[in-house]
Amino acid sequence: MSSPLDALPRAYPIAATSGTLRASVEDFLVDETLAFVPTAAGEHLLLRIEKRGVNTEFLADALARTYGVPRVAVSFAGRKDRRAVARQWFSVHTVSDAEPELPAGCELLAQTRHARKLRRGEIESNAFTIRICDLLGDRTSLGARLALLAANGVPNYFGPQRFGRDGANLARAEHYLANHRRIRVSAFERGLHLSVARAFLFNAVLAHRVADDSWRHCLPGEPLTTPSGPLWGRGRPPAQGRVAELEAAALHPFAHWLTPL
Repeated sequence: MSSPLDALPRAYPIAATSGTLRASVEDFLVDETLAFVPTAAGEHLLLRIEKRGVNTEFLADALARTYGVPRVAVSFAGRKDRRAVARQWFSVHTVSDAEPELPAGCELLAQTRHARKLRRGEIESNAFTIRICDLLGDRTSLGARLALLAANGVPNYFGPQRFGRDGANLARAEHYLANHRRIRVSAFERGLHLSVARAFLFNAVLAHRVADDSWRHCLPGEPLTTPSGPLWGRGRPPAQGRVAELEAAALHPFAHWLTPL
């Protein structure tokens, strides 16, 4: 399968430095901030948990067992990397205010209540602290590169972790989209396949914009006040004008992916 993941265009030349990422889980810290202020009252228990080397879904399953509720009663705003120290919020639909029994590697940081369940994407920001070990190369040029990134940003591709080891999730998503009328999968599997497909198509559009150097600037027809890309789904795409034409050109090779979404 031909994919822009094979050789995504770069916005900048490769830096003449190298190092080791994630030599340990402590080398990658992500701290989630919610997009709302909890109501401090309501049917849903909000838990802020720090996890080390623990999968988000695994922790959600553990919370469901702890409170004796169906898995659907536990929610989170977004998955976080397993090989990391991640601080994130979970909600549990329960009357209990007891502290949860957490798996090894997890610590309760705070808890409160909220009027409704935590929904996917209800995140104001994710703050990252990344440590690079065994750094080799010219540190002066690295400093200049970091200043350039701070001033101009980077094209925010979905990374390889979204697509699975050796692209396995991507291959499964393509198989599902090609055969979705003939095969049955669980709601979780369907959601995973669609998420992977949307990320793949987003990367295709972003690669197009990196290649023509339009990724840092708004274009006529941009649906937001910053450069954006589509997360494909039902309904009419919000992009218009030049942006709509650009997205159509970028996604033309993947037309068979679009209809099932």
